[in-house]
Amino acid sequence: MSHTQPTTTSDVLHRFWRRYESFIWWTMDAVGVASSVRAKILLAVTIQFAVSLAQVVVPVYFSGPARITAVGVLVVGATLALVNTVLVVERDIVDPVTGLQAAATHIAEGDLAAGDLPRADGQQDEIGALVDDFAAMHSHLRVVAAQAEALADHDFDAAVLETSLPGRFGASLRRMTASLDRYIDRITADRERSTLLNYLVSHDVPNVVNVLSGRLQLARRQTDAQAVRDHLDVADRQVSKIEEVCDVVGKLTRDDGAAAIDVVTLLDSEVARVTESYPDAQVSADLPSPPCRVRGNELLNSVFRNLITNAVEHNDAPTPRVAVSVAVEAESVTVRVADNGPGLDVSDSESFFQHRPVGTGLNIVHTAVRTFGGTVTVADSDLGGTAFEVALPRDAESPSRTVRRPVDPPTVSD
Repeated sequence: MSHTQPTTTSDVLHRFWRRYESFIWWTMDAVGVASSVRAKILLAVTIQFAVSLAQVVVPVYFSGPARITAVGVLVVGATLALVNTVLVVERDIVDPVTGLQAAATHIAEGDLAAGDLPRADGQQDEIGALVDDFAAMHSHLRVVAAQAEALADHDFDAAVLETSLPGRFGASLRRMTASLDRYIDRITADRERSTLLNYLVSHDVPNVVNVLSGRLQLARRQTDAQAVRDHLDVADRQVSKIEEVCDVVGKLTRDDGAAAIDVVTLLDSEVARVTESYPDAQVSADLPSPPCRVRGNELLNSVFRNLITNAVEHNDAPTPRVAVSVAVEAESVTVRVADNGPGLDVSDSESFFQHRPVGTGLNIVHTAVRTFGGTVTVADSDLGGTAFEVALPRDAESPSRTVRRPVDPPTVSD
């Protein structure tokens, strides 16, 4: 046996109110004002004005019970006019505009969730059109956000990138997409050329260099003339430089990516190499305990080898002195190579490196460091010469610690 819940007064009033609302909007549609906010407001004001005018006229034409009845009818009419006006303003103006304000606030804060958007619900006037246009704009913004996310993730084949938007904004996005396609094509072509160049410097050129080196060794064994041997020594050094250049170019053109590299071990190796090659120079290193990892690859060997070697080779002091130190911060590691050479007058480090000839040591240093998201700056050295500072991102898994950069040792009179 089923039990039907009794109907409460609240339920009755709610149904009555809904029917009354439907009657009001049916009436507005019947008199032709449903499609205009202005017409709705003018109709409500006209009704209230008519009731007010009638209240002034009634005492003139009516008296006694008829007057009381007429006034009562007018009061009821005025009350209904007020209720209708409030109802129309609340539902067709205040609610949609409040919803638009809340949605606009969320959009301004970067929240493009669609749950807070107001709905027109069949509203045919200017406010309804505004709500529909706002929803269309919101949809376009979501498309743009999705396209930006796809580009940030390098998902250039994402279907959302094919979505077309209207107007000048859409035309701008289409031009941007076309430019991006051309840029990707250029990158692909550059990568293919880089792969070919890497093959040449890793295989063909070394084969030629090996032949030259062998011929030079053979020529050296077949002559005792010192003048000839001097020329052969020069040629042999140039062959070695060709090998070094091929090694650097091969590293630059190889897409090995970046990995965790212990910069302390790397610097120890390069300082030892330069110390052995230039026994008359004083090369000191003040380094933290390993490991001290940065993001990079074997190109970093060439970076620090170039800086330390240049600090010795381009030094006009009787005894070239080079101080290598490391500062470890929360997110970066800075390697400082300071010397007592003639110094450089550099006011803008970036401009200084941009004007270095392509292929020179400092140009290679700048290019390689930028490859790993680092920077190179030029400063004065406390030794009296120049200091090059290479800042590199730390490896995310390295333990966090801070090492105070050691001060360059005081200059000693030679």
